[in-house]
Amino acid sequence: MVEKNKTLDPIKPLFIPIENSTMMGNKIIKFARDDYNKTIGSALIDAKDDAEAVSTFLCEYRDSPATLQSYAKEIERLLLWCIHVAKTNISSLRRNHLVEYQAFLKNPQPRKVWCGNKARRQLKDGVLNPNWRPFAKSLSEMTVSKVITILDSFFNYLVQTNYLTGNPLAVDRRRKRRNKIKPQIIDRYLELDEIHTILDALNDYPIKTEQHRFQIIRARYIILLLFYTGLRITEAANHRMSHFIQREENWFLRVIGKGKKLREIPVPDELLDALANFRLSTGLTSAEPKFREKTPLIPMQNLKQSISTRRIDQILKWVFNLGAQRYEPDEPRRASKLRQASAHWLRHSYVTYLLESGAPLKVAQENAGHSDVGTTMHYRHVAQIDRHSATRTLSLSRLKKEKDLGKCLD
Repeated sequence: MVEKNKTLDPIKPLFIPIENSTMMGNKIIKFARDDYNKTIGSALIDAKDDAEAVSTFLCEYRDSPATLQSYAKEIERLLLWCIHVAKTNISSLRRNHLVEYQAFLKNPQPRKVWCGNKARRQLKDGVLNPNWRPFAKSLSEMTVSKVITILDSFFNYLVQTNYLTGNPLAVDRRRKRRNKIKPQIIDRYLELDEIHTILDALNDYPIKTEQHRFQIIRARYIILLLFYTGLRITEAANHRMSHFIQREENWFLRVIGKGKKLREIPVPDELLDALANFRLSTGLTSAEPKFREKTPLIPMQNLKQSISTRRIDQILKWVFNLGAQRYEPDEPRRASKLRQASAHWLRHSYVTYLLESGAPLKVAQENAGHSDVGTTMHYRHVAQIDRHSATRTLSLSRLKKEKDLGKCLD
């Protein structure tokens, strides 16, 4: 059982900077000495201890920054728990430790020690930030499940490289296979009226400076880009205008997505219009992207540098809040919904309304980059028609008109 502490040492970050995989794990403190799960002398990785094993694992993902950051965050949290609560090593973790850790994720205690508002790891002078915390809040059941999936991959790697004898999460993996088929309902998406309300709020926003003007134009473009392509936020930040390609009068957005999988997303006509408006309104010389153009897909005001995923998230939170303010007086439920929305909700909206527009299930799967059609089936079953034609008909304006017409007929 985990030893309970009445007082805890200050929680300090282990990975600084978190993007540098070669440094990750260097500050890991060893408490336990039994190393019962370690395979001595036969490891396929050059790691003398857990710190080096962690760094070696994370180095495998140095070419996938988003995955690296996600994996590093969860491994760091586990390590901090090992150091401050369990007083044990990674190679000494047993099954009961992982059960207790899952319970801890759902209710980190003491809360003021483990949880806090988002803060930088270091202050400007390089000193560790005393306000940094590993968690913002307790994790939901769904989030804990994702965490365990990441840790399962980590332990699996250590087993496959003969650093560990066994995976203490293997029982979870078998249970997950037995319970794999579960009914799911996708409800984190924006309805058409909500999207139009957000766009109207942007149109009416007072513009005081040239910088304001650019920010409003870009925010509108981001909303339409994510809705009409279903891009993940990392995909939107990591691509350029040159990834718009044209073949036989049809435009596609070529994306290298999750797992480095290449997909080409057919571009609806209304997105081409939005793209042209954004380009011409921000000083780019042509309505359509040029061959091998280096302009980022979502640029800073200088049009040369891409904005970060964090900045995209901040922009969307601000825009969703503008929409929420419009709903607040008469529809508080919608207002609260918009305040919880994120970039991924626009991705869910894309798949939802793509299928509603008549696109086949296979089209939606390929456009969204779902590895399993079962994921796409959570949205809706649809009939088969031509892939590009189906995508091209996706239109916010037409869908809104059809919905309004339906209300009149009722």
